[in-house]
Amino acid sequence: AVVGIALVFGRGPAVFAAFVGVGLFDFFFVLPRFSFAVTDAQYLLTFAVMLVVALVVGQLTAGLKVQVEAVTERERRVSGLYEMSRDLSAALMVEQIVEIGARFLDAEFGVKSAVLVADEQDRLNVMPGATTEVDMGVAHWAFERGEAAGRGTDTLPSSKCLVLPLKATMRLRGVMAVETAGSGLLNPEYRRVLDTCASLMAISIERIHYIDVAQRTTVQMESERLRNSLLSAISHDLRTP
Repeated sequence: AVVGIALVFGRGPAVFAAFVGVGLFDFFFVLPRFSFAVTDAQYLLTFAVMLVVALVVGQLTAGLKVQVEAVTERERRVSGLYEMSRDLSAALMVEQIVEIGARFLDAEFGVKSAVLVADEQDRLNVMPGATTEVDMGVAHWAFERGEAAGRGTDTLPSSKCLVLPLKATMRLRGVMAVETAGSGLLNPEYRRVLDTCASLMAISIERIHYIDVAQRTTVQMESERLRNSLLSAISHDLRTP
Protein backbone atom coordinates (compact mmCIF):
# COMPACT_ATOMS: atom_id res chain seq x y z
CA ALA A 1 0.00 0.00 0.00
CA VAL A 2 2.82 2.40 0.85
CA VAL A 3 4.60 1.71 -2.45
CA GLY A 4 1.43 2.24 -4.46
CA ILE A 5 0.58 5.48 -2.67
CA ALA A 6 4.16 6.74 -3.07
CA LEU A 7 4.02 6.06 -6.81
CA VAL A 8 0.74 7.86 -7.25
CA PHE A 9 0.76 10.66 -4.66
CA GLY A 10 4.37 11.16 -3.56
CA ARG A 11 6.31 11.39 -0.28
CA GLY A 12 3.85 13.04 2.11
CA PRO A 13 0.95 10.64 1.54
CA ALA A 14 3.41 7.71 1.65
CA VAL A 15 4.59 8.72 5.12
CA PHE A 16 0.99 9.07 6.26
CA ALA A 17 0.18 5.64 4.78
CA ALA A 18 3.10 4.09 6.70
CA PHE A 19 1.69 5.30 10.03
CA VAL A 20 -1.84 4.28 9.07
CA GLY A 21 -0.64 0.83 8.04
CA VAL A 22 1.01 0.21 11.41
CA GLY A 23 -2.09 1.46 13.19
CA LEU A 24 -4.37 -0.81 11.16
CA PHE A 25 -2.14 -3.80 11.83
CA ASP A 26 -2.35 -3.07 15.55
CA PHE A 27 -6.12 -2.55 15.41
CA PHE A 28 -7.09 -5.67 13.43
CA PHE A 29 -4.36 -8.29 14.08
CA VAL A 30 -2.81 -7.66 17.51
CA LEU A 31 -4.62 -8.88 20.64
CA PRO A 32 -6.84 -7.45 21.94
CA ARG A 33 -8.31 -6.94 18.49
CA PHE A 34 -10.27 -3.86 17.47
CA SER A 35 -8.31 -1.85 20.00
CA PHE A 36 -5.05 0.06 19.91
CA ALA A 37 -4.03 -1.39 23.27
CA VAL A 38 -0.93 -3.67 23.22
CA THR A 39 -0.56 -6.42 25.81
CA ASP A 40 2.61 -8.01 24.40
CA ALA A 41 5.67 -5.75 24.41
CA GLN A 42 7.27 -7.66 21.51
CA TYR A 43 4.76 -6.07 19.15
CA LEU A 44 6.27 -2.67 19.90
CA LEU A 45 9.44 -3.81 18.12
CA THR A 46 7.29 -5.20 15.30
CA PHE A 47 5.55 -1.87 14.94
CA ALA A 48 8.87 -0.03 14.90
CA VAL A 49 10.34 -2.31 12.20
CA MET A 50 7.17 -2.09 10.11
CA LEU A 51 7.15 1.68 10.36
CA VAL A 52 10.84 2.07 9.48
CA VAL A 53 10.56 -0.31 6.50
CA ALA A 54 7.41 1.42 5.25
CA LEU A 55 9.00 4.86 5.58
CA VAL A 56 12.17 3.80 3.78
CA VAL A 57 10.30 2.07 0.97
CA GLY A 58 7.95 5.03 0.61
CA GLN A 59 10.81 7.52 0.46
CA LEU A 60 12.75 5.45 -2.09
CA THR A 61 9.68 4.95 -4.26
CA ALA A 62 8.73 8.62 -4.14
CA GLY A 63 12.35 9.59 -4.91
CA LEU A 64 12.40 7.32 -7.95
CA LYS A 65 9.13 8.83 -9.12
CA VAL A 66 10.57 12.34 -8.86
CA GLN A 67 13.68 11.28 -10.78
CA VAL A 68 11.60 9.70 -13.54
CA GLU A 69 9.49 12.84 -13.84
CA ALA A 70 12.62 15.01 -13.96
CA VAL A 71 14.20 12.84 -16.67
CA THR A 72 10.99 12.89 -18.69
CA GLU A 73 10.75 16.67 -18.40
CA ARG A 74 14.41 17.06 -19.36
CA GLU A 75 13.94 14.83 -22.38
CA ARG A 76 10.94 16.91 -23.47
CA ARG A 77 12.92 20.12 -23.22
CA VAL A 78 15.87 18.66 -25.12
CA SER A 79 13.45 17.57 -27.84
CA GLY A 80 12.06 21.11 -27.94
CA LEU A 81 15.57 22.57 -28.24
CA TYR A 82 16.33 20.13 -31.05
CA GLU A 83 13.23 21.20 -32.97
CA MET A 84 14.11 24.84 -32.38
CA SER A 85 17.65 24.25 -33.67
CA ARG A 86 16.27 22.55 -36.76
CA ASP A 87 13.93 25.46 -37.46
CA LEU A 88 16.72 27.99 -36.91
CA SER A 89 18.95 26.22 -39.40
CA ALA A 90 16.35 26.89 -42.10
CA ALA A 91 15.74 30.55 -41.18
CA LEU A 92 16.85 33.12 -43.75
CA MET A 93 15.89 36.34 -41.94
CA VAL A 94 16.50 37.71 -38.46
CA GLU A 95 12.76 38.19 -38.05
CA GLN A 96 12.27 34.45 -38.57
CA ILE A 97 14.86 33.68 -35.88
CA VAL A 98 13.11 35.98 -33.41
CA GLU A 99 9.74 34.39 -34.16
CA ILE A 100 11.13 30.87 -33.69
CA GLY A 101 12.71 31.81 -30.35
CA ALA A 102 9.53 33.46 -29.09
CA ARG A 103 7.49 30.43 -30.11
CA PHE A 104 9.85 28.10 -28.22
CA LEU A 105 9.73 30.19 -25.04
CA ASP A 106 5.95 30.40 -25.17
CA ALA A 107 5.52 26.67 -25.80
CA GLU A 108 8.02 25.53 -23.15
CA PHE A 109 7.51 28.09 -20.40
CA GLY A 110 4.49 30.15 -21.36
CA VAL A 111 6.38 33.44 -20.89
CA LYS A 112 6.55 36.73 -22.75
CA SER A 113 9.79 37.70 -24.43
CA ALA A 114 11.53 40.25 -26.60
CA VAL A 115 14.70 40.25 -28.69
CA LEU A 116 16.90 43.27 -29.32
CA VAL A 117 19.40 42.93 -32.18
CA ALA A 118 22.48 45.14 -32.54
CA ASP A 119 23.12 46.93 -35.82
CA GLU A 120 26.50 47.82 -37.36
CA GLN A 121 26.88 50.73 -34.91
CA ASP A 122 26.04 48.50 -31.92
CA ARG A 123 22.65 50.14 -31.41
CA LEU A 124 20.01 47.83 -29.97
CA ASN A 125 16.77 47.64 -31.92
CA VAL A 126 13.65 45.91 -30.62
CA MET A 127 12.58 43.34 -33.17
CA PRO A 128 8.94 42.96 -34.25
CA GLY A 129 6.89 40.42 -32.31
CA ALA A 130 8.03 41.47 -28.83
CA THR A 131 5.41 40.60 -26.22
CA THR A 132 6.97 42.37 -23.22
CA GLU A 133 8.45 45.78 -22.50
CA VAL A 134 12.20 45.89 -22.02
CA ASP A 135 14.07 48.22 -19.70
CA MET A 136 16.63 49.67 -22.13
CA GLY A 137 19.02 50.46 -19.28
CA VAL A 138 19.16 46.80 -18.31
CA ALA A 139 19.41 45.75 -21.94
CA HIS A 140 22.35 48.10 -22.65
CA TRP A 141 24.14 46.98 -19.48
CA ALA A 142 23.81 43.30 -20.45
CA PHE A 143 24.91 44.01 -24.03
CA GLU A 144 27.91 46.15 -23.14
CA ARG A 145 29.25 43.72 -20.53
CA GLY A 146 28.13 40.46 -22.07
CA GLU A 147 26.53 39.31 -18.82
CA ALA A 148 23.00 38.50 -17.70
CA ALA A 149 21.13 41.25 -15.89
CA GLY A 150 17.70 41.92 -14.45
CA ARG A 151 15.46 39.65 -12.43
CA GLY A 152 17.24 36.75 -10.74
CA THR A 153 20.72 38.31 -11.04
CA ASP A 154 22.81 40.62 -8.87
CA THR A 155 22.46 43.47 -11.39
CA LEU A 156 19.23 45.48 -11.40
CA PRO A 157 17.18 42.62 -9.93
CA SER A 158 14.09 44.82 -9.62
CA SER A 159 13.48 44.52 -13.35
CA LYS A 160 10.58 42.29 -14.34
CA CYS A 161 12.64 40.68 -17.10
CA LEU A 162 15.74 38.53 -17.15
CA VAL A 163 18.00 39.88 -19.92
CA LEU A 164 20.49 37.48 -21.49
CA PRO A 165 23.22 38.50 -23.97
CA LEU A 166 23.17 36.85 -27.39
CA LYS A 167 26.78 35.66 -27.51
CA ALA A 168 27.91 34.39 -30.90
CA THR A 169 31.33 33.20 -32.00
CA MET A 170 32.70 36.55 -33.14
CA ARG A 171 30.73 39.14 -31.14
CA LEU A 172 27.55 39.93 -29.24
CA ARG A 173 24.55 40.07 -31.53
CA GLY A 174 22.03 41.58 -29.11
CA VAL A 175 20.06 40.57 -26.02
CA MET A 176 17.03 38.45 -25.22
CA ALA A 177 14.60 39.57 -22.52
CA VAL A 178 12.30 37.05 -20.81
CA GLU A 179 9.57 38.09 -18.40
CA THR A 180 10.20 35.73 -15.48
CA ALA A 181 7.89 37.24 -12.86
CA GLY A 182 5.88 34.39 -11.32
CA SER A 183 7.03 31.85 -13.92
CA GLY A 184 9.54 29.89 -11.82
CA LEU A 185 12.29 30.24 -14.45
CA LEU A 186 14.96 31.26 -11.97
CA ASN A 187 16.01 27.73 -10.97
CA PRO A 188 19.32 26.49 -12.44
CA GLU A 189 17.82 23.90 -14.80
CA TYR A 190 15.47 26.34 -16.48
CA ARG A 191 18.23 28.94 -16.61
CA ARG A 192 20.42 26.51 -18.57
CA VAL A 193 17.61 26.04 -21.07
CA LEU A 194 17.27 29.81 -21.48
CA ASP A 195 21.05 30.16 -21.96
CA THR A 196 20.98 27.44 -24.61
CA CYS A 197 18.08 29.13 -26.38
CA ALA A 198 19.94 32.46 -26.38
CA SER A 199 23.11 30.81 -27.71
CA LEU A 200 21.26 29.11 -30.57
CA MET A 201 19.59 32.36 -31.56
CA ALA A 202 22.89 34.26 -31.44
CA ILE A 203 24.64 31.72 -33.67
CA SER A 204 21.77 31.84 -36.16
CA ILE A 205 21.79 35.65 -36.26
CA GLU A 206 25.55 35.61 -36.87
CA ARG A 207 25.11 33.03 -39.63
CA ILE A 208 22.62 35.26 -41.42
CA HIS A 209 24.92 38.25 -40.96
CA TYR A 210 27.80 36.49 -42.67
CA ILE A 211 25.49 35.24 -45.41
CA ASP A 212 24.60 38.87 -46.10
CA VAL A 213 28.29 39.83 -46.02
CA ALA A 214 29.11 37.04 -48.48
CA GLN A 215 26.30 38.14 -50.79
CA ARG A 216 27.45 41.77 -50.72
CA THR A 217 31.02 40.66 -51.38
CA THR A 218 29.89 38.54 -54.33
CA VAL A 219 27.93 41.45 -55.78
CA GLN A 220 30.93 43.76 -55.38
CA MET A 221 33.21 41.22 -57.07
CA GLU A 222 30.79 40.79 -59.96
CA SER A 223 30.43 44.56 -60.28
CA GLU A 224 34.20 44.95 -60.34
CA ARG A 225 34.52 42.18 -62.94
CA LEU A 226 31.88 43.77 -65.15
CA ARG A 227 33.52 47.18 -64.77
CA ASN A 228 36.90 45.77 -65.79
CA SER A 229 35.32 43.95 -68.74
CA LEU A 230 33.58 47.13 -69.84
CA LEU A 231 36.77 49.18 -69.55
CA SER A 232 38.69 46.53 -71.48
CA ALA A 233 36.07 46.55 -74.24
CA ILE A 234 36.07 50.35 -74.46
CA SER A 235 39.88 50.44 -74.46
CA HIS A 236 39.95 47.84 -77.24
CA ASP A 237 37.44 49.77 -79.30
CA LEU A 238 39.40 52.98 -78.89
CA ARG A 239 42.65 51.30 -79.95
CA THR A 240 41.13 49.56 -82.96
CA PRO A 241 40.92 52.65 -85.29
